Amino acid sequence: MKIRIKVKLIILIVVLILAVVPFVNLTLAEIFNKSKPEVAEKLYDYYLKYPVSFQKDEVLYKRAETIISGLSRYRIMMGMKMGERNLDYSTIDKAIDSYKKIIQDYPKSKRYTLAYKGILDLYIYNGDANNLENWIKWGKYSEKDEIRGISMLYEGYVHFSNREYTEAEDVLESFVLGNKDIDYMYYFLKGHIEFARENFQKADAYYGKASEIGWGFDSTLFGNLVPSYRKLWLEELDYKNGENKIKGRVTVDGVGIPFVEVYLQKARQGYSSRGIDFVAITDKDGYYETIGVKDGKYDLGIGVGTGILFEKAYLEKNRFNFEVLDDVEYDFQFSSAMKIIKPKAEELVDGNKFEVEWEEVQGAEFYRVKVVGVGNSSMFTTVIMDEKRQVDIRGNKAVFDIEVLKHSPSGYSIDENGVVSPEAIMGYVYSEITVYIMVDAYDENENMLSSSAPMTNYYDMMPSLKVGGKQTEGERLISKVQYKEAISHYENLLLDDEENIEALSYLAKLYIYGWGKGTSDAEKAINYGIQVYELTGKADVLLRVLGATTPSQYRENIELGKKVFNIIPEEYRDSYYYWYRGDYYRSIGEFEKAREDLLLADNVRDSDIIYIDLYYGEYERAIEFLKDENTKLYFMSKGKLMDGIELLMDLDENDKELILFKEFLDRYLKRELDYEERKDDFYRVYNNIKNPDIRIILNEIKADNYWD
Repeated sequence: MKIRIKVKLIILIVVLILAVVPFVNLTLAEIFNKSKPEVAEKLYDYYLKYPVSFQKDEVLYKRAETIISGLSRYRIMMGMKMGERNLDYSTIDKAIDSYKKIIQDYPKSKRYTLAYKGILDLYIYNGDANNLENWIKWGKYSEKDEIRGISMLYEGYVHFSNREYTEAEDVLESFVLGNKDIDYMYYFLKGHIEFARENFQKADAYYGKASEIGWGFDSTLFGNLVPSYRKLWLEELDYKNGENKIKGRVTVDGVGIPFVEVYLQKARQGYSSRGIDFVAITDKDGYYETIGVKDGKYDLGIGVGTGILFEKAYLEKNRFNFEVLDDVEYDFQFSSAMKIIKPKAEELVDGNKFEVEWEEVQGAEFYRVKVVGVGNSSMFTTVIMDEKRQVDIRGNKAVFDIEVLKHSPSGYSIDENGVVSPEAIMGYVYSEITVYIMVDAYDENENMLSSSAPMTNYYDMMPSLKVGGKQTEGERLISKVQYKEAISHYENLLLDDEENIEALSYLAKLYIYGWGKGTSDAEKAINYGIQVYELTGKADVLLRVLGATTPSQYRENIELGKKVFNIIPEEYRDSYYYWYRGDYYRSIGEFEKAREDLLLADNVRDSDIIYIDLYYGEYERAIEFLKDENTKLYFMSKGKLMDGIELLMDLDENDKELILFKEFLDRYLKRELDYEERKDDFYRVYNNIKNPDIRIILNEIKADNYWD
């Protein structure tokens, strides 16, 4: 009797192990599927390893879907970049293997067709034309009608991407409609072909038929998400039916990448998935050609599978958009990331200096070192200057001084209450935070030749450093955004030690930024900065203060501003100095002096230079400036500006509307009003000027300020 009970108990335990535990794993995987896909993937793996388990085909499919999580692409526009989940090749291969396992072992599975489509989608996503072709051929000989139909559609898609539209049509001629699950794919592909041929009415009709059917196969189509709003996007597309073609190539280490989606939107429209439906697809050699587009300023971009970009750097060009007046060529290039020799990962900095060394890049004119840091309240990326205050570094190594970095120019965020992030005051490299190091190589025209920072990678693989030592009490208050308390702390320190450099330095920056709207005190900030300079001979703090001083503060402190710019020594008079001094002169109405300084700030090509020329009636000088290839006006059209300026030459200087226009320029250049007030002022002037020649210029000012 006891033996029977023991046997039953053993059997029960075995049943629990073989049946209940896998069931629990599967249930937990379903729970974590969306919130923690990496956990769900491991649970699916555990389930598949059990000798006795059911629904393995279903679990293989769910495992693959969990791994790829929707196939969203890394989208790179000229103006910005946006990536979601990083999928490297090995991760994508896991998903492909799951699909292949279903094809191999479960021919009667209801997921069989979806697995086949998943394989094709992932090879498109990976830009793998050879494997895609092999699996398309495999599908042609399948006994399943659905598989043959999908094979036919993807063969048509390959012809479409290669701009072989007649061949694509020939393939689709024998496609048999009647299966709702794949008919919508047919109509989408027909729509894509007609779109590429610029038969937009036909394309709209086909997209409409696809929409009527609905999505039969989850959320992917031809290696990307289903373009569910494409019909609406096409109907609202206002730049089609033009004469200009944009052409180029997408390459990785010089090899063309197929099936990359190419996007186009009007410049300065921000970033949205609605605005970047593809206007072209790269062919087998990586070349693309868009539909004909109208004249205008555009932001061009691409959507790439993240596996393609893993450990590859994007070679950015020195432009954020371009003006299309004729055919344009533009390439997107990626290369294997260059190597940083030091620091290694998580290297500790002992002292105030650290060195960065990297491998040399052939043809590089200079390098820039960037840090990516995670502070107490934000994540940030910025270019840093070396101990000699150089941003553009010659050679393959540089030494950085943490004290210089604390006060060097940097970006920062501001919340809705006007409170700046701690980086504005503390800089980007300070005690108790880890910063990741990146190096970019550039040619003489500031086009990137290589980078140590791949588009997709894992942070724990990047060179990084952590500054030793502890934050002081004042720094701790700043890092917690307790600015008023930090000011009190440092002012108390000065009562005991009026030459305390830390207190003077941080008070200068705390007062220029303030602790909310209307709390900045430029006079105090500048005077504290002057004290730091007089005690140390270093002007970094002063320059940091000047970089944050507003036009109205300059007008309120004209003599103090003149004094501070005069005392800054020659070795600190770099591009930033001339940029800040030009801003000072512009704010107080000394426009010619402002123009001279803005031209010396060689990293700034300011549209204000054009406005100064127009204000003084220096029309030929303005045109020569516009003809300079180094002049970059990101949102204005050089061609339209030159046309308008040439027409202004014929106007009488006493013309009432011209005088009204120049009065506006005077107010605009001085920044006498805030952004919204300047916009209202602009439209008041715009509505009172009827001269079409002046209006040409006004329309470009409107584009420059995004006042559309």
